[in-house]
Amino acid sequence: LQSLHELTETPGRIVVVDNASTDNSADRIRTAYPEIEFVQNSQNLGYGRGQNATIKALIERGFDWIWLLNNDARAEPDSLRRMLDHAQQHADAGAIGAPIFDLDQTARLQAWGGGKINRWLGRSVQFQQPVDDRRLDYLTGASLLLRSAALQQAGLFDPAFFMYWEDVDLSIRLVDKGWSLSVAKQARVRHRGSASMVGQTARKDQLMNESAVRFFRKHGPLGGWPAIVIGITGRVGKRMFKGRWTQALAVLRGASNALRD
Repeated sequence: LQSLHELTETPGRIVVVDNASTDNSADRIRTAYPEIEFVQNSQNLGYGRGQNATIKALIERGFDWIWLLNNDARAEPDSLRRMLDHAQQHADAGAIGAPIFDLDQTARLQAWGGGKINRWLGRSVQFQQPVDDRRLDYLTGASLLLRSAALQQAGLFDPAFFMYWEDVDLSIRLVDKGWSLSVAKQARVRHRGSASMVGQTARKDQLMNESAVRFFRKHGPLGGWPAIVIGITGRVGKRMFKGRWTQALAVLRGASNALRD
């Protein structure tokens, strides 16, 4: 929030969406930043579903662009201006990403805005060096500038994804509607990564693989089965080889949950 107050381009509105936190952070944020708009969900709805109502309200209020920024990210002062300038030069872009650097190791590039999906092998990889926009299959939700007109065509986040892969699914749907994905090369966002899941490795494995199965059932060839079988088998085997039995079971639990739906 402090980094947003230091932006050279003043946002039309700053909105915090609190997903039923229990650590008193809601009261602390209200006290520290009384001027911001605060939305507090009555329960933890997950990443995408938790933001959908607020995104919809902002679209209805006439905002042309909505910038999603994770709670463990910090924007550089000129990042929003850089992304908006880039958007003006890319009228076909439904979403704009940014180079994302590590919050602590500031020279280390975490992701060049997003990455690529192998729909047969069930794998996802983030680009860690500059690439042409045409190689992007998705933009990461850690920093995602969304065009309202594109969202009105493609829809908001799919609420079936509680956490993880929802940004990939939305990116795919935007492209399917004829919009492109683009990275604002001069923008810069710093991101810690997985701050919401610190100390919950098995829980993260469960959620990640549950969402992965949902994604490939929705977007993969042959009903997603090649990606599901290869992907889940590989991830379980890797954890068993390292003796991480709890995490291996978590992967299987997540896949099972998704397949039962």
